[in-house]
Amino acid sequence: MRNENLEKQIFLLNDSDRLTRSRAAFNVGRYAMLGILDERALEPLAKLLRNADREVRMNSAFALGEYASHKIFDKSILKPLIKLLKDWSSKVRCRATTSLGEYARLGFYDRGVIKPFLRFLTDDDKELRANAGWTLGMYATKNILEKGNSDLLEKILKTRDPNVDIGLSIAAGEFIWSNGQIKERVLETFIKLLNHEDFRIRQGTAFIVAQNAEEKQIDKRIINPLLRLLEDAIPAVRINAIFALGTYARRGTKPKYLVKKLLGASKDPEDDVKETLRNVLLRIELGVR
Repeated sequence: MRNENLEKQIFLLNDSDRLTRSRAAFNVGRYAMLGILDERALEPLAKLLRNADREVRMNSAFALGEYASHKIFDKSILKPLIKLLKDWSSKVRCRATTSLGEYARLGFYDRGVIKPFLRFLTDDDKELRANAGWTLGMYATKNILEKGNSDLLEKILKTRDPNVDIGLSIAAGEFIWSNGQIKERVLETFIKLLNHEDFRIRQGTAFIVAQNAEEKQIDKRIINPLLRLLEDAIPAVRINAIFALGTYARRGTKPKYLVKKLLGASKDPEDDVKETLRNVLLRIELGVR
């Protein structure tokens, strides 16, 4: 289905006026956020990444990230996005960082960006710090952070920026397992993330446990922190805890005990939580992995 307004904005990406180009790039990105997309926007947006105007570069990187989030991408765009990590403008670096995270989610990455992202964690621009933390998390979930990078865990412990914590807690999730086995020296810190004051970190860490429990080593010491999350004030945290505990039960770790505890969540006031619980209990009963 054609969208004439979007087509007009794509046409204006080639306008001679810099302000018009900038607004058009931003509008294309906003349309993408609403799920209104056109693959023809990729080529002119990619060209604008090299534009002399900061606002044009920033908005083009933003739009390309939104397109990538909808799985509309061109892998050749990765290189110019990486170049923007050296841009003089922190706002441009910020948008490029997020877009690179979306490309990593799709499986396109470059190890060379890890060091710049780590530097960004202490940047004066708080938005850049947050985005770098998130993108590092995307890189970690794609299993491309070096497993021997002990500095990563130290940065999690030292940072006081909750947004950085969120992204890096995802990285810690990958860092805790090595060849499927849990690293003892990391486990204690990882469990603390399940009790973090920021609900987004609790939610993300519980998700990581559930995701990795299917194939990797599981540890009974994680169970009690997960059980406490069944009483969390945030529904999304409770949902991820249910998934994780259900996976532990399916793998034979205290199945009767965990099922009994999970049944207590059947009185949860949120329909999404109760629906998740029903599905998890069904999978346990059927032995489905």
